[in-house]
Amino acid sequence: MPDIIWGNGKNVISKDSFELTVTHRQNGNSEEYQDAVKIIISGVDLPGLSDDKSNWKIDDLEKVIVGSFLKCEISSKTSEGDLISKVSHSGAAGY
Repeated sequence: MPDIIWGNGKNVISKDSFELTVTHRQNGNSEEYQDAVKIIISGVDLPGLSDDKSNWKIDDLEKVIVGSFLKCEISSKTSEGDLISKVSHSGAAGY
């Protein structure tokens, strides 16, 4: 089972990455996560954003990421410590 973190999208870095301010962490995660992390998107379930990464533009990501409460299912980590994750919108009450 992947580690899961939740938080608020802060700013878009590139066509497939952004900063997340982590507010919640799943109990039982295999690692501890800092309060601010870089997410590289491996997959999405975000209304308004195509499933095809080649169609993404920074403006499109900003509309669905910045200020949104997001769930990130972490599949791996880069050597720089960036988190490769599936990203979806999450309801604050139910995470």
